[in-house]
Formats: sequence, C-alpha cells, structure tokens
Amino acid sequence: MSRLSSTCISRVAHIKGHLASSPVLGGATAANPLILYDIKSKLSGPGMGWSPNVWKTRQVSTEGFVLNYKQIPYKTVWVSYPDIEPTLKSLGFDPSTVTRAGREWFTLPVISDPSPEPGGEPTLVVDSQVIAEYLDSKYPQKPLLPEGTKALQAMFLKWTQTNLLVHLLQLVVPQVPAILDDPGAEYFTRTREQQFGKKLTDICVGEERATSLAALEKDLATLDGYISRNGGGDFLMGITPTYGDILLCSFFMWTKRVPTTRDPGSESVFDIIKGWHGGRWQRLQTWSEQFAEQK
Repeated sequence: MSRLSSTCISRVAHIKGHLASSPVLGGATAANPLILYDIKSKLSGPGMGWSPNVWKTRQVSTEGFVLNYKQIPYKTVWVSYPDIEPTLKSLGFDPSTVTRAGREWFTLPVISDPSPEPGGEPTLVVDSQVIAEYLDSKYPQKPLLPEGTKALQAMFLKWTQTNLLVHLLQLVVPQVPAILDDPGAEYFTRTREQQFGKKLTDICVGEERATSLAALEKDLATLDGYISRNGGGDFLMGITPTYGDILLCSFFMWTKRVPTTRDPGSESVFDIIKGWHGGRWQRLQTWSEQFAEQK
C-alpha cells in the first residue's frame, strides 16, 4: 500500500519519485469512491465538516473543496479527535510532527485513493498540500497547481501560516470545543490548553480580541493590495482559481462554521471579515460555496 506524507525525508522527492514511477491516473469512481478522513463534530447531517485543513481537500472537489472542485467521487469517514492517532497508526502512518518535548501529533486530512487496477492496493496520502499535489497529478482535470506555480503557492502557504493563521488561531480556536462531539471536545480542550499554556476561556478576550482582529485586517489589507495589482478578479491569479484561493476559502469557511458561542452578543469572525476591503472576501467565499457539499 502506497503512502505519501510531508514527514518523509524529502517530501518533493518522495512525491516526484512516486508519481514518476506510477503514471497511472487515480481510480476513484462512483462505485468505488476515494475516501476522505475528516474530523467529527456535532454539527448536523452533511454539514458536519468544519476543519480548515480538511476543507482545503474537500473543496478541491483545502480536500473537500478540492475534491468537489475537481468532481472526484468520494465519501467521508468521520473520526473523533481522540481516535485520529489510533486511526492513522492503523493505516501505517508516522506522526505528522513531533514536538521538542517528544509529543507526537497525528493530523487529518487523509485520503485513500483506490487503485484503478482490479484488486490493487489504495494509495494513502496525508497533509493538505501533499494531497493537493497528488490529486492534481492523478486527476488532472481543472488543475489547481498550474505548471510553474508550485513554488509560488508554497510561499503563499507559508505566508498565510505566519500571518493570517496566527491571528485566526487566537480568534477561532477557543470556540471550537462547542461544536465537537463530547470526546472530541474534551481532547481538544485538554491538548490546546497545554499548547497555549492557559485556559481556552482566557484566550483572546476583551482588548486581545480587538488587537487580533486589527492585525488580521492589516494582513488581509496587504493581500488585497497584491490581488488588486492583477487589474481584475478576486483570485490570486486574477480570474483563475488555484490552490491558494482554496486555502483562503478554507480559512473563511472555518471562521463561518465555528460560531461565536463564548460571547453570543458579538459578531462571528467571518461576519466582520466579509465587510472588509470592498467585500472581496465575501465574494471569494460566495464563489467557494458551490464546492462546499459534503459527501
């Protein structure tokens, strides 16, 4: 069984080596769909998904988005937070990261792509960026990483992590336990309070929230200025959507799906964002909604 992840010694070499040695296209069909492993919540029905990392994949058809955008047949397996580590270990994956203290982290999304060969083993892939590159290679319709753009899109991913994400974590993470199933909420609260070194209820309150929102607005204003240089369109490449746009939409979907439960009288993060910069982020999110179906 083939496995691709960002934890290999050289992710790019591993991807290239695998794809070069296996030029066959992906095998997902309506009768034998690709499997997407997503994080369970108590949001109802097909609207259970909420994680920005998994949304990237879902929409690209960051993995639901990708899958829906590319119209790849798939089904979802919902995994509660405490079950992520044993599930990935059972699939043969190593930790996604290991902290300096030796704490192993296993993360979703993961996809299982069926072999196009009868009786063949599926290919398992972890990490949103690795999945996007894999899907673009195996399902080349409607590419999201056009030839010659991978380096630039990797740089944009890094920029979002060091700018947008640091603010969004402060603003959204404290609200997440309210939408999780009970085991997931307990696990998430315990592990995130260890990460932050404080109670979730003490994160980003009062002036801290206003400061984080102001910093987020400043970084999005910078991005808005860059996009405006295209001379038209709301995508990073003007009128052509790419993986970077899916990444942004997954963040916006996250801020929209996680309600502001701690202070019911305040606006959600997305309710604030959508009015910034001439409504660009609202237009981008509205575009992405057509690929938000969960299967």
